[in-house]
Amino acid sequence: MSVSNSFQALLDYDSTEIQDFDTLVRLADNLYARYEAQGNPSDLSLCIVHYRSALTLARSSNALSNDTQSKLLSNLANALSIRFQRHGDIADLDHSVECHLTALDFRPPGHPGRANTLSNFATALLIRYGKLGVEKDIELAIGYFHTALSMLPPEGRLMALMNYASALVSRFQHTGDVSDLSDAIRQYYSVLDFSPAENKSTAYYNLANAILSRFKLENNPKDLELCIEYSSIALQGMSDAHPDRLLAVSCLSSALIRRFEWYGNAEDLQTAVNNFQSALNLRSAEDSSQFIAFYDLADALVLRYKHRDDLADLELAIEHYHTALDLLPPSHKDEGFYLDNLGSALFLRFSKLGAMNDLEEAIQKHYFALEIHTMNLSRRLITLEALGECLDVRFEQSRDPEDLHTAIDLYNEALFETSQDHPLRAAILKKCANSLDTRFRIYGGIVDLDRSISYCREALELLPPDHLGQATSYQTLASTLLLRFEETGDEFDLEEAHLYCSTATNTQNTSGSLRAACNLLLARILKARILPWEVKDIESIFQHLRLAKDLCTLGHSLISEVYAELASTYYLRFLVEQRPSDLNEALGHHELSMSFASGPSCPAIRTCLQWVRDAEMFGHRSGVDVYRSTLRLVNCHILALRSPGLQQHAARRYGASLAYEGASFAMRFQEPTEAIEVLEGGRSILWSQLVRAQTCLDDLRLAGESGALLADDFERLSFQLDQVPRVSKSSKDVKSLLKEKEAAVEQIRRVEGFKSFLKSTPFSELEKAASEGPVIILNASQHACDALILQFHTPHIHVPLSHVTFQDVSQMATRFRELTGNPVTSGNDDEALTDLLSDLWDLIYPIIQHLLLHIPMGSRIWWCPAGPFASLPLHAAGPYRQGEPSLLQIYVSSYTPTLQALIRARARTASEPSRSRRSSMVPGFLKGKKSKQTMISQTIPTIVAIGHTTSDETCYELDLLRNRIPPSAPFRRIEGDEVTLEVLLAAFREPVWLHLACAASVDAALPGQSGFATRDGTLSLYDISNARPRAEFVFLSGRCERGDDAEVEEMMHLVAALQYSGVRSVIGTLWPVDDEVMGRVAAAFYEEIILKPGGSMQYTNTARSLNEALKAVGKEVPLAHKIAFVHVGA
Repeated sequence: MSVSNSFQALLDYDSTEIQDFDTLVRLADNLYARYEAQGNPSDLSLCIVHYRSALTLARSSNALSNDTQSKLLSNLANALSIRFQRHGDIADLDHSVECHLTALDFRPPGHPGRANTLSNFATALLIRYGKLGVEKDIELAIGYFHTALSMLPPEGRLMALMNYASALVSRFQHTGDVSDLSDAIRQYYSVLDFSPAENKSTAYYNLANAILSRFKLENNPKDLELCIEYSSIALQGMSDAHPDRLLAVSCLSSALIRRFEWYGNAEDLQTAVNNFQSALNLRSAEDSSQFIAFYDLADALVLRYKHRDDLADLELAIEHYHTALDLLPPSHKDEGFYLDNLGSALFLRFSKLGAMNDLEEAIQKHYFALEIHTMNLSRRLITLEALGECLDVRFEQSRDPEDLHTAIDLYNEALFETSQDHPLRAAILKKCANSLDTRFRIYGGIVDLDRSISYCREALELLPPDHLGQATSYQTLASTLLLRFEETGDEFDLEEAHLYCSTATNTQNTSGSLRAACNLLLARILKARILPWEVKDIESIFQHLRLAKDLCTLGHSLISEVYAELASTYYLRFLVEQRPSDLNEALGHHELSMSFASGPSCPAIRTCLQWVRDAEMFGHRSGVDVYRSTLRLVNCHILALRSPGLQQHAARRYGASLAYEGASFAMRFQEPTEAIEVLEGGRSILWSQLVRAQTCLDDLRLAGESGALLADDFERLSFQLDQVPRVSKSSKDVKSLLKEKEAAVEQIRRVEGFKSFLKSTPFSELEKAASEGPVIILNASQHACDALILQFHTPHIHVPLSHVTFQDVSQMATRFRELTGNPVTSGNDDEALTDLLSDLWDLIYPIIQHLLLHIPMGSRIWWCPAGPFASLPLHAAGPYRQGEPSLLQIYVSSYTPTLQALIRARARTASEPSRSRRSSMVPGFLKGKKSKQTMISQTIPTIVAIGHTTSDETCYELDLLRNRIPPSAPFRRIEGDEVTLEVLLAAFREPVWLHLACAASVDAALPGQSGFATRDGTLSLYDISNARPRAEFVFLSGRCERGDDAEVEEMMHLVAALQYSGVRSVIGTLWPVDDEVMGRVAAAFYEEIILKPGGSMQYTNTARSLNEALKAVGKEVPLAHKIAFVHVGA
């Protein structure tokens, strides 16, 4: 536009010199016109300055009319609003609203210009609502638009109608009130009627966009077609430079995507992707709304990835989401949407490639989105569901129970916030039901199972007839009902399970994978209906299993379960009909099942346990092999779990019971060698997890760099095998990975000390535990109690304890605990205690009779008690009658937690790298008088006495100890503030004798968390075990709190647990004794091993010295205190 000479002349003046109102207004109007033509921001700013100057003059003059001032205020308000939309300064917007409000005061009701002023004021409020989201603004705007439209003539209603419709859409987006959307669509139709030809395109676009919103709510395909029609018409009338063209492209493309989702026409999807790409190309880098184009294209690419499985689409989508978020203005109202969709895309890529960093980032994005969606209920539900699913999957990988608990909490929160008819409710119910089912399978708790079934039923009721997910829902419900039947025995659950599973199988459009799962489940249901010896339906079970196998590819996630069920069914038929071919088939399918079982979820365990139950029921010798293979499978299962808590839970759940019952089963079939291997295998799992919290892979990593690489490789292959069913259906992938895993296992077995990796330790190794004297293994199961006397290179002796039961031993353990529970009063119960010790003598007397025939009196013997036997003071048994010796007088008793623990204690010899004292992590820790230490180091080890953190409490005891040790002996005394975690751990790392007078704490449920008090915390057995202790002997004299009663599979006393952690030899007490008794026994012990003629400070002499010390104190101490002292180890 040209600018007149008079206007140019005005520009030459300083605006502050212009004092004429009309001149200022004329100059401002011309600047605004030039801004509209050329877009120069400085023109707009000068325009606003001149309008403000004119307004100042107007307020100081009474000559100007209300109309003039109102018009001036409206012009200033419009200019401020435009500058806000360009630069985003909220102060401009607030000032614009104030100007409109003041202008309205100059045009009272009845004024002919009031309607336009109301409309302008409402428009400013609408703009501010879009920026700040203040609910009052949108309510006022809609009210003012409605009033203005009632006053405006038909020819002047167009802009007010458009803005009124936009306001209604905005309120609908906030409240979800469909009536607002319907009203907005009616208004847009009116706008279309009033719009001149040049504005028709924008009117069509606005109408199409509103109809698309209605389709998203009501899923009426007619709306979808109308949207595509109207947005196409809009685009035909828009040039490439039209300000609304990109919005219309987005609307049309979104509708095409919806139509693709509705009808599956790939051409719609491709057109939408092309349109979004074109829209992105049309936007300049300076376009402040460029982020929208990146976001829309990313959404379309994700959908195309789901359709074509082209990873390049997903990679590009994730890149575009990141770019969109980077470009998004701070605190943008759609930030939560963008974060959610990026999180979902990352989750898809994790599902494809298995990269944990994608899963972690997805969880992070959903958490951020959840914080943003505090007030947006509809969006919050989507985020809760997505986040719950991500945590469910992370639980599958890491087995962190917190993830599973949190996922269930998120699903429940979503369910609480949804109405019964909400479209997402059925999906959330199914996911929550699956998570509850998982939690029940791992932790038990019938409440979780009941809720899972309830949610499955509700989800089914919500699904419309012929819904594609109906068959899956029937199968899930049937599976959960079968699980509850197995838990409670309610046959109604079994019948319902059969009905629902059959329904799922017969549902139209059921996929091959789902039919395989249904046939597998039907086989299990039919097997559950079979009573012992009644196998008339067994052929129908085989039919379902064979069909399931035919429907599974080699890489299918169910193939391991199908083979396991086939093995179990063949075994069941063998037990009834005794056909050798069935047993061969059972063993062959069992091996196939084992070869495909990998990862945290191992369905073969359940089948193995069924084998065990069948073997016990039918009393067949093959059960010995089943127990052995089940323990091997449990070991693999624990290795696959990445959470220490879940590893310990699995060890408790399977290790102990399989060990006790498996050993008992083998002994009933006169196979004591197998019994020893099974018992040692199961108890090693239990002790390793509960005391050391370590697996054999942890030990492998300590075997040097090559060991660490092998452990990592094994874990990688196990993880990949677990992912194969989800990532690929290719049998080639499975075969290749299985071969790699087998090769990795063979490599590990070539590492020294790992030749039995994933195998039970052979008896030829275990019998070395008896190289220095017999080991008496005691086992109590629900079926029988037995003892095995293990001798080196000599036939072991099986001593059935048929006169006692598991319950008898458990009750005796409870009675001992009651009588020895209080160190102060227990001395008054000597009579009851001697009666109980006499009963214990009767229990083990058959064992003693056999020992006396082969082992000279005075010899050392080792007890290796399992189950409730571990809670009995076996070393103190005796007739306690005048003139008759107790076991204390017959043999020198020691204990060992497991056979391998005793073998390890003896195996640490000079072959170990000798660590110099300078290597101690505490400088000068073992410094003493060098000349004297050198003279005696060959015969007397260094003694380190650790006192209480409050030195007064153990000062007397340490003085007593110092007085019993020759002055020339290397001795270090640590007490008070010196007793720290670092110092105590350093002491365990050295080949010394430790006298621990510091307080100890006991955790019966998790013995590895038991430990010793220091000034700066508790040193746990986990810490000691991980430090690979080299201490040769430890005397535990500190007060040891017994801890709460806990229902444990096997009592792991602190003394035994410390020895299992790696110390060669340990002396301590089974229960607390008073300080005076501790001092007497400790003094007598050190006197025996140091000062008595023939005494030698070798850790192998500590058991005999304790035996002599206890004889020496005689009746000076109460019986309950005397028998508390035990020796554990070599």
